[in-house]
Amino acid sequence: MTRLLCVTLLVIIGIGESISQKAPIVFGKVPIEDLKMTVYEHDTTAPAVVLCDYGWFDKTDFEFTRLLRIKILRKEGYPFADRRYLTMSNPLIRGITTNASGDEIEKVKLVGSSIHIKKLSTDIYETSFAMPNATVGSVIDIEFKYPGLPYSWDFQWLIPVRHSELILQESEYLDFSKNFFGYVPLSVMEPTRWVAENVPAFKPEPYMDTPENYTTKFEIELQRITFPTYFKTFSTSWENINDILLVDSSFPAETTGSPCLSTLVDELKKSGLKDEELLKAAFEKVKKIKYNGEERLYVSTEGLCSKFKLGAGNSAEVNLSLIQVLNRLGFKTYPVVLSTRSNGVLSQFEPSLFKLNYVVVAVPSGNSFRLLDATEEYMPLNLLPDRCINGNGRLVNNFNSQWIPLVCAGKDNKTVTYDLKFEDDMSLSGTITTDAVDYAAYDIRKSFSEFNSKEEYARNVEKSYPGLTITEISVSGLEDIYAPLQIVYKVRLEGLATQIDNEVYLTPMLYEALVENPFPNPERVYPVSYSRMVERQVVLNLSLKDGMTPAVIPGSSAGKTKTSSLVYNFNVTKESNKIEVTYKFSINSLTFTQDKYRELREVYNQIVKKHSEPLIIKAL
Repeated sequence: MTRLLCVTLLVIIGIGESISQKAPIVFGKVPIEDLKMTVYEHDTTAPAVVLCDYGWFDKTDFEFTRLLRIKILRKEGYPFADRRYLTMSNPLIRGITTNASGDEIEKVKLVGSSIHIKKLSTDIYETSFAMPNATVGSVIDIEFKYPGLPYSWDFQWLIPVRHSELILQESEYLDFSKNFFGYVPLSVMEPTRWVAENVPAFKPEPYMDTPENYTTKFEIELQRITFPTYFKTFSTSWENINDILLVDSSFPAETTGSPCLSTLVDELKKSGLKDEELLKAAFEKVKKIKYNGEERLYVSTEGLCSKFKLGAGNSAEVNLSLIQVLNRLGFKTYPVVLSTRSNGVLSQFEPSLFKLNYVVVAVPSGNSFRLLDATEEYMPLNLLPDRCINGNGRLVNNFNSQWIPLVCAGKDNKTVTYDLKFEDDMSLSGTITTDAVDYAAYDIRKSFSEFNSKEEYARNVEKSYPGLTITEISVSGLEDIYAPLQIVYKVRLEGLATQIDNEVYLTPMLYEALVENPFPNPERVYPVSYSRMVERQVVLNLSLKDGMTPAVIPGSSAGKTKTSSLVYNFNVTKESNKIEVTYKFSINSLTFTQDKYRELREVYNQIVKKHSEPLIIKAL
């Protein structure tokens, strides 16, 4: 909603004078004790602290004001001086950085040229800026003013918060919903006022989707504005959001008229390809628009053709172009809107247009849908980027909008085979073969793209594995992203086998050993969340020298969670002068709730223990 519209509404309302709120801080006036603070007493390790975050919505002038004060305590706190916000309208912003040097107080204002505002859609603006002269010891003050409501209010940050307060005056002309998240209780919860004091920094745990799902906050969704001469509906239901998107010119999913795509479509039609091969070819052609890293629900104001000619665009511009191309080739497609992993999951019960920040393509397949995303150059059409694997998305169409699970058939599938023999100096020589498909192959191809040659890639691999020397490397399937990928290294391994008197000790998992449990804490506060199913296999074929005999070999072992969501098998066999070790590991579920955490952790404990057991060989 524009500022002009808000002014018009104020005239219509004709309400009296604004009701001012007394803020707990005054913009630009920093107490000396806060300037001299070097450590936050409630968290002495904090790199920064939110001293005050105060916001209020005044129903009289239909304006939201926010005062934010942050103290930088260490260099690690510098990122908190860079701010990015989404608002309903173009905001008015002012900022001051205050520093103390002895008895001297220096204030530096945020200048307008440092503030960058981008209109993402009709009702969403993105504002970003970096506070000037921010250093260790700085206190930064920021004031925002804009018509309407904030999309969210965070009582908890990744740094501690000393005081956070939100006031939302009720208005007969405005309907909105508040969805409360989090584990930290508020100190004040009144009908129009909420306060949190001394909130601890949010502590992420290993393998969690995003803090956005668990930090203490309000998500606020404007539903409707109602006046005698004006009415507008926003997000009252997911069906309502579906209807809003279908008529939004920034979301051109229903149209097929972008003329710049005609040459590409004609080329594909003349190719003679059909069905799956035509789908694949179109998918790859659209990748001409390189993804610029911006996760977006809407195309920019320049439009699809501009981005196609430029050869780069945001995620919506890539995938909505794919929809238009496929539609013109005769494929039935639907946009699926979603929230990425870093943005938090969607609630099926609290509709939110603001929460949507991405769109992928659904193609009907039998009784279900295939989900396509053309943003990643080295990713085939059967995979989705990790950022998209996040609960459910919403299929947008004009007759049957529905929820769609954000999953794909592909797995992170890799097999590493060691074919090695002992040398006289107890080093190992032979080959290491890596076979990869799906996500594992994608990861390798993307990594390979950062190097000028396979030899340069090999030198980089050596840096990650002490004692590894690669003398030769051969690669097959690298260029064809739909083919299995294989890398064969000729290698020499030094320092992995230890000889004590006439016994040689070797950990048979070599570089694939899991040396630490990724879940060290005995208890878990938040669910464990993976973005990929995993299939791993490690095979060691070890040839012994004459005079060497196995003395102690690790026993076979197997373990799994009760529902087989995580499974491993470890086997060792010996025959003549050869030892074979086979290890298999699978993750078959993306989410492990807190009540499943202990058994998950215990299986990992078993794996770590088994991987640490040495193979003992007598050397005569």
